Amino acid sequence: MNRKIKVLGILFGLSLLPLTSVRAQFCNPAVVDYIVRDGKGTVVGGEELKTIHQQLPETIGNAGTAVSEVSFTGDGVTYYWRDSVDWDKGKKVSALEFANAATCTLEFPRVDLAYQGMKMTLIFDINIARKQDDRRVVIDSLPFQNGVFTLDLTGWSHSRDQMIPATRWKKGKG
Repeated sequence: MNRKIKVLGILFGLSLLPLTSVRAQFCNPAVVDYIVRDGKGTVVGGEELKTIHQQLPETIGNAGTAVSEVSFTGDGVTYYWRDSVDWDKGKKVSALEFANAATCTLEFPRVDLAYQGMKMTLIFDINIARKQDDRRVVIDSLPFQNGVFTLDLTGWSHSRDQMIPATRWKKGKG
C-alpha cells in the first residue's frame, strides 16, 4: 500500500511538471514604441511610417522592428498596455516598435531614420531587464530634422505608463 501511494505521488508530480515549465517560460515582451513626427511636428502614420520602417534592419540590438500603435488615454500622455482590457478605449497613434519577446529583455542602442531627404540619428541607449516594471516604453519625438539626438533619461521616473516627452531629446554632435 505504501509503495502504491509513493508511485501515485511521483506520477502526479510528473504530470504537473509540463505545466510549471510552460509557465516559467512566459514573460512580458520588452518594448520601445517611438512616435515619429514630420518636420512640422505632425505624427507620421500609414504608408509614410511603413516606408520609414522598410529602411530599417529587421533587428536593432536584440529588438525586432515593426510598425505598431500606441493607445493613449484622454490626457495624451498616459497609455494603455496592449494586453489591457482598456486598450480599445484609447486614441490610437502610429509608432515604430522595437521589441523582444524571445528573451523579454531589450538592448536598444540607436537607430538611423531617413524621411523626406533628412537623416536623424537617435541614440536611445535603453536597456530593459526581464523583471523591470517599466518594460513597454513609449517615447515622443522631436519634429523630424537632420542631426544626432541623444535621449536623456536623467531623473526620469520610470513610470510604467507615461510617455517620455520629446523634451528629453538633446542635440548631439555628428
